Amino acid sequence: MRKLLMVVAAAFLSMSNAQAQLNPMEPIPADKEVRMGKLDNGLTYYIRHNEKPKGQASFYILHDVGAIQEADNQQGLAHFLEHMAFNGTKNLPGKQMLEYLETVGVKFGYNLNAYTTWDETSYMIEDVPTSRQGIIDTAMLILHDWSHFIALQPEEIDAERGVISEELRTRDGAGWRSAINMVKHIGKGTKYEVRNVIGSLEGLKSFSYSDIEDFYHKWYRPDYQAIVIVGDIDVDKTEADLKTLMADIPAPAADAPTKETIVVPDNDEPIISVFTDPEMTATTGSVFIKRPAMPREANGLVLREMQDILLNYITLMQNARFEEIAQQTDAPFLNASMGNGSIGLIPTLEATMFEIKTEDGQFDKGFEALLLEMEKIRRYGYTQGEFERAQNNLMRFAERQYTNRNDRLNGEFKDALMMNFQKGYAIPDAEYEWKLDSTLITTITVDDINTVCQQMIQPKNWVVVVNAPEKEGIDNPTEAEILSMIEKARTAEVEAYVDNVVKQPLIPDEKALKGSPVKQESFNEVLGTTEWTLKNGAKIIVKPTTFKADEVRLAVETPGGTSILSDDEFYTAELMAGILQQSGIGNFPATELRKQLSGKTAQVGFSVDNYSHGLWGYASPKDLETMLQLVYLHFTSPRYSEDDYNTFMKKLRAQVENLLKNPDYIVQDKVMETVYDNNLRRQMISPEILEGVKFEELEPIHDKLYAGANNFTFTFVGNVDLQTLKPLVEKYIGSLPATKEKMNFKDDGVHPVTGEVVNDFRTPMQQPKVSVWYYFTGKVPYTIENRMKMTFLSQALNSRYLQSVREEKGGSYGVQVGGMSTYAPDENYTLIVMFDTNEQMADELMEIITAEIRKIAEEGPLTEDVEKTREYLAKEWKIGLEQNGTWMDYIDKYYTNGLDYLSNYENVLNNLTNEDIRQFAQKILDDGNMVKVVMRPEAAEAPAAE
Repeated sequence: MRKLLMVVAAAFLSMSNAQAQLNPMEPIPADKEVRMGKLDNGLTYYIRHNEKPKGQASFYILHDVGAIQEADNQQGLAHFLEHMAFNGTKNLPGKQMLEYLETVGVKFGYNLNAYTTWDETSYMIEDVPTSRQGIIDTAMLILHDWSHFIALQPEEIDAERGVISEELRTRDGAGWRSAINMVKHIGKGTKYEVRNVIGSLEGLKSFSYSDIEDFYHKWYRPDYQAIVIVGDIDVDKTEADLKTLMADIPAPAADAPTKETIVVPDNDEPIISVFTDPEMTATTGSVFIKRPAMPREANGLVLREMQDILLNYITLMQNARFEEIAQQTDAPFLNASMGNGSIGLIPTLEATMFEIKTEDGQFDKGFEALLLEMEKIRRYGYTQGEFERAQNNLMRFAERQYTNRNDRLNGEFKDALMMNFQKGYAIPDAEYEWKLDSTLITTITVDDINTVCQQMIQPKNWVVVVNAPEKEGIDNPTEAEILSMIEKARTAEVEAYVDNVVKQPLIPDEKALKGSPVKQESFNEVLGTTEWTLKNGAKIIVKPTTFKADEVRLAVETPGGTSILSDDEFYTAELMAGILQQSGIGNFPATELRKQLSGKTAQVGFSVDNYSHGLWGYASPKDLETMLQLVYLHFTSPRYSEDDYNTFMKKLRAQVENLLKNPDYIVQDKVMETVYDNNLRRQMISPEILEGVKFEELEPIHDKLYAGANNFTFTFVGNVDLQTLKPLVEKYIGSLPATKEKMNFKDDGVHPVTGEVVNDFRTPMQQPKVSVWYYFTGKVPYTIENRMKMTFLSQALNSRYLQSVREEKGGSYGVQVGGMSTYAPDENYTLIVMFDTNEQMADELMEIITAEIRKIAEEGPLTEDVEKTREYLAKEWKIGLEQNGTWMDYIDKYYTNGLDYLSNYENVLNNLTNEDIRQFAQKILDDGNMVKVVMRPEAAEAPAAE
């Protein structure tokens, strides 16, 4: 790290322009809008006013401690303690905290949550209404109690043991096991080898009350805590109230233990792990070249920002190279990526990181190619052309950040403030950050970057982790073979990268575009939208907003989708969007298109669903024309490349062939098979389905779906100027062909089964668990009222299951309830309930699931559950009115389904009754359509008789 810092500093000294403006050792000044300080007891605080969203604030407390502080008898207790913070505190005993916050629209699991890692524990109360001072006071009181006054009642601890045991059971899949193995090897020689954050089933059941109390009193203390409050609040009052409220939190004793600074030891030879798992779904390899993290005192300097930008340059350029290689028909790997900086696990460590994914049995080929690419970086660095494209993209990103400076949400401030507390990172204001970054981006040269590259790829401190499925007939590499490949690459002949790119217009003969004018214009008073109909029949809807200065969203849609295609075409149509995206557009392969668009913020893609299809897109206001050029090309000039098709299918086959070893995939596959009676249009992806995809079908399917612009509605939402947009729309959308055929969706024969159907099966799994899925279906008119009833019923059931299944029984980490209403192919509802548990409790919990639905159907929901949901939805409604994505949804439902959310939502919300919800639950039971799918672990073999 010291060598890299010296190289970065030397690079800075070579930049004469930068030297004139910047001092690398100069501290970056803090944003004056952030009020920060430290109380006498050691508690750090940050407060910032922000009105995105208006009338809301978010409250956080970060404990700079985690699983790594646990003693051997406390493994898993940092995470367990996080759970206990929601099970009673000094001022809010029992469940009072959850109950109160939900009465003001703050929902547990959505706005109220926490997480624990190896080195930190963070609690959040987000999107809190600030309309009453009492709500703000209570949120701050909760932070106060989370600092030092968690109750830790023995009966609550015992009740939570089952919940966290089930969380472990749910989490313990191949991905989690491989992640723990990776941390173990990156942190080899330290406590990171023996901590997994959640602990073990045996430990969770047997630890003593004193074990968790000792951890709590030792490590939850103000000198390791920071409070962050961001939102629509009075900063002066909030600071004064905070100082008064937190004054009774005692400072740590003079002899209080201090956290150990864990330094991962250097390693001269690579640390190698080959990890296999029967449930692993892909073969991957990761290379970490470790380096010590930059010292805290340097993180707030200009030098830190310079290093980050240098490394960002390298990461952008290398990932572009990897994308280019992966696109080749004979690519040695399916995909590859590079990252630089913090690895998100160990605070004292940073790394240069590479990852590849290969076909099973082809790891050696992919890994050797990766090693040669790494050598190419070290020996030759990057070309001027690559550098210029990366510079364009970095400048565009910095410019967008600056343009959107007044549109940042509370959470965006929170992340920066927490990094300041933990690592001393600077928190500059937007003006300073833009000036600094734009100066650094434009003064760094490709020679500076290539000097850094020589020091970045060093032979020491390597960690190599291979993850692969356990699979017959596949030989994974040994440690010795991996070492041999590394040594061989270091002396191999490597040719420098050759950058071939020719700048040319997206549309070759743009002058030939005839366009068509707006023939009809109107204004919708309800939505505030301008409506244009072009001469070619295309319908344009524009909603100018000021929610985000550098964002314009586009949705292009028509009813139809795969429903208008034959069964033989279905599989190809399902994958068409991905295949064509991989192939590029017009005259440009995908990699060349990215080069052409460097420095621009504009993207367009295909969207093909069951009953509608079209395009999606987004752009900066300054790149609107580029987005519309891409729209034109997606209609008229998709690129059909059999080589790109084969590359796409090769990647997909490699992903799919191992899925049926993953229990979570298996149960979802059984659910879809059972609910839709094995209808081919609702099957989960499989090797057999991929056999039905045909390259030669792509062009006729595209031409059938995108034949005429007159069938489509083009909706623009964002910071768009009507006078700027209109001639662009007339030119590009107006030049699209029209068709006489009117498009609409069809009944494709996909309907859920009727009656009660049960599929109870067993399958092999590494961590035994039972997964249960319920599907309740039926017909109901597609109205705002019925959609609202389904939402209220789902939330009422969520509340009931939280109490009965999680809290009282401790039988599951959580029951997920989701309800939806759809309008195609007919108007219907679906209520889904799913959970994981252990085999001993599965049947009992299934009885509770249906009993709670029957209880609501008979007695109605609890009034407090209804009112909590009403408050939550009212709050979310206000937030949504300031978001482009929400407006896009409202506009779509207005024009597609005739649902006027703007005029009717609040009225429906405020007038929905308990009886309405009871009747809706009763209708579901009366309809009598229930599918239950139960996946159990394969029974253990009985011991042989003696």
